Amino acid sequence: MPANRSSSRRMFQFTFNVPFPTSVEAEIAREYLLLNIHRQGPAHLEQSVNDKVLTVRLTAEDPEQLRLAIISCLDQLAMAVRTMQRLVSRFSTKSRLEREG
Repeated sequence: MPANRSSSRRMFQFTFNVPFPTSVEAEIAREYLLLNIHRQGPAHLEQSVNDKVLTVRLTAEDPEQLRLAIISCLDQLAMAVRTMQRLVSRFSTKSRLEREG
């Protein structure tokens, strides 16, 4: 395949923003995605945090690859959010019990 042909391939891209209550939570979610980047498959993952908003961009050469990467990324984000919610809930309950105790 000629070198210039590969550069002319059409790329498919999907970008989304996820607002979080705090910038710390947005950074935790970003780090979680970085730790699990291998689950994105052949898609390329770019992400950034601006204030309390995580921005995720997925790029792939094939629409099916992109679809699978989107599903995987959203699943990982949901897992990160659930984990943070459980930790915050446990920490809040423990702190409240210690204050009342």
